[in-house]
Amino acid sequence: MTTYDFVSASLESLDGLQTEVVVLPFFSDERPLRGAAGLIDWRLCGALSRKLMAGYLDGHFGEKGMIARPDKLKAEGVLLIGLGPTSSFDASTAKRACELIADTLRESKVTTAAVALPGRNLDLVPALRAMQLWLAASREDETLEELSVIEGPEEHRALGSLVDGLRRQSESPIG
Repeated sequence: MTTYDFVSASLESLDGLQTEVVVLPFFSDERPLRGAAGLIDWRLCGALSRKLMAGYLDGHFGEKGMIARPDKLKAEGVLLIGLGPTSSFDASTAKRACELIADTLRESKVTTAAVALPGRNLDLVPALRAMQLWLAASREDETLEELSVIEGPEEHRALGSLVDGLRRQSESPIG
């Protein structure tokens, strides 16, 4: 079972992430990058923005781009996931994006990751709903041991309670 923790979308927290990969969903019309992606881009002196401006990535739904061994981060890689335009983002897109991220981590046999949940950087989906979608999408992943969810500190308690409640429910002899 995956162990969850919650980290703030702040430079200090992101700098300290020791994980295989940091997953950053972003929109095709999101310039400059915001949320965790914007902070990591700033920390990497605009490396993510340069990839976008050079046309290596455009953010269409399902697009994936990896930066391996980024300087100034303790993570082994940064995985960018395209979400398409903000105008087409809805609950169905959020669900599909969570499934895409979960499948990518599973197929890559990632054991530790940090994830900014799709749509949270622009508050297009409530934190609890985004976490529910993530938990449903990642349910079958037996490889992922530790996941850090990048979220505002005001949401940590509620998200932690959701995860703890589901864990207790799954461990219940009645269930």
